[in-house]
Amino acid sequence: MNGRRPLEGLRVVEAGIALAGPFAGSLLAELGAEVIKVERPGGGDPMRLMGPRVNDVALWWGVAARAKRSVELDFKKPEEKAAFVELVRNADVLVENYRPGVLDRLGLGWDELRKVNPRLVMLSISGFGQTGPDSGRPGFGKIAEALSGIVSLTGKPGEVPIHIGFSLADTSAGLMGFFGIALALFRRDVVGAGGAHIDLALFEPLFRMAECQLALAERLGRAPEREGSNNPYGWGASGGVGRQLPLACADGRWIMIALDSIGAEGGAAPEQWAVQQIEGLGSRAALDRLAELGVEAVLVHDGATLSETEYFRTRGDVVTATAPHVGQVIVPGEVPKAYREPPLPAFRNVRPGEDQALVRGRG
Repeated sequence: MNGRRPLEGLRVVEAGIALAGPFAGSLLAELGAEVIKVERPGGGDPMRLMGPRVNDVALWWGVAARAKRSVELDFKKPEEKAAFVELVRNADVLVENYRPGVLDRLGLGWDELRKVNPRLVMLSISGFGQTGPDSGRPGFGKIAEALSGIVSLTGKPGEVPIHIGFSLADTSAGLMGFFGIALALFRRDVVGAGGAHIDLALFEPLFRMAECQLALAERLGRAPEREGSNNPYGWGASGGVGRQLPLACADGRWIMIALDSIGAEGGAAPEQWAVQQIEGLGSRAALDRLAELGVEAVLVHDGATLSETEYFRTRGDVVTATAPHVGQVIVPGEVPKAYREPPLPAFRNVRPGEDQALVRGRG
């Protein structure tokens, strides 16, 4: 590439709060879009307060807000509402994740904003979507995960259904929202179809990813049952395809082995054979031993080992950024990686409203 990121020149107004809308905004910003984050006065996005802090700055916020600009606006004040409308008038994209009806009651919904900017692409993420009898209900990530059908597939049979340990519904919705924006921009700028309003319910991306549960339920005559988190085919499919084996090593680390990669030497009991091969070995030695035998295995990483592993640094999956008031912080790199230059911008917006000039006619 020529050093430009693919979305340079695109202006995005982000009016979302934790977490799905801002994640979509983050993906847009990392690929070059100018993202103007509109925050409420008196504290801004709740993500500013989440998780551990350094010098009163949330580390999570530093990742969520990098490369974005920040303004504070109170939509209930006429002059600040008008300033928001002006931002949208000059934007390509609006990202919001308010409860359906909130922006409409303020005169800032899709029907009004499309009059101001007919080319606008608007992404609305909400708990239950913009339509249907439950559209007015609030949205929560873990509730969305349960609603999607994926939680019933995770865990051991007869035991408590298990949630994964990060914001899966929110980040999946942000990712799918980013995808929807890209399609709408293509439709607008290449096909010439004008603006678009994207309606995305928080549970829908995960529901779509777990598509097989519907067909299996129909054919089996019962809902697919969880068969343990280790079995990706635990939805009623037969056979041992895709089995994984987690093993603890002598240094306390875990490795994950693809049992299908064990050849004929594993015999009828490949699990026992694998245990014998790594007995008494630390994780590094165990992985080396299995590699010699042609067995696919990896370390079960955590935040510490991810940041220490040269492979992830080389790939650009782990990068070091500089945050005001915090210093150097290790953060995820951007995905996809077709655009390595220039490097990711440093953290911005340590305090709300740092780019307030944008709504005063000076930005």
